[in-house]
Amino acid sequence: MSEVRVYDHPTLAAYARHADAAIADWRGIRHPSKFLRRFAAALPPRARVLDYGCGIGLELAWLRRQGCRVEGVDGTPAFVKEARRRNPGVPIHEARFETWPVPADRYDGIWCQAALIHVPPEELRRQLAKLRQGLRPGGLLGLTLAWGRTRGHTQHDWIPGRYLAAYSKAEAGALFRDWTIRELAVMSHDGRHGRWIHLLAS
Repeated sequence: MSEVRVYDHPTLAAYARHADAAIADWRGIRHPSKFLRRFAAALPPRARVLDYGCGIGLELAWLRRQGCRVEGVDGTPAFVKEARRRNPGVPIHEARFETWPVPADRYDGIWCQAALIHVPPEELRRQLAKLRQGLRPGGLLGLTLAWGRTRGHTQHDWIPGRYLAAYSKAEAGALFRDWTIRELAVMSHDGRHGRWIHLLAS
């Protein structure tokens, strides 16, 4: 069994089982995070932005209201349906990360909030290389990673069975040796519970 199948299939199955609970929880988020605001403020006017792992499309909708030309991708059908309902007319692709070909040199910004926490480190490196190719020269990646030491499938999580990989600040920085890092910080409770690594890079 390949590593892709080991992490990906149980995670998608876990989200499918608990989609209603996740959608209800995320609908309660009312305000964009300070990190999302900093990401948006660093983009050019009318920026073309991809929300990679857009979930139910809350942040996608906020970016659209700021004047961004947006599109999204997510692998959970129920989330894609909700994101499309919330963002009529916006291209939102239903696809798994490892199968969706990010168009080269297309985006001024790529936003990835707590989505690539569901791939193992080796796959994360491949995903980052793919996202970098999707950015235009000077384009900006806004990435949120889980902070800590967790690696593996959860049992006592609010979405049990999904794969989670957490990182130290130093580990996150090492993933971006060949990038220009604009921000790398560990933050708590900025729109989500717990501690997260916020990273802006180009």
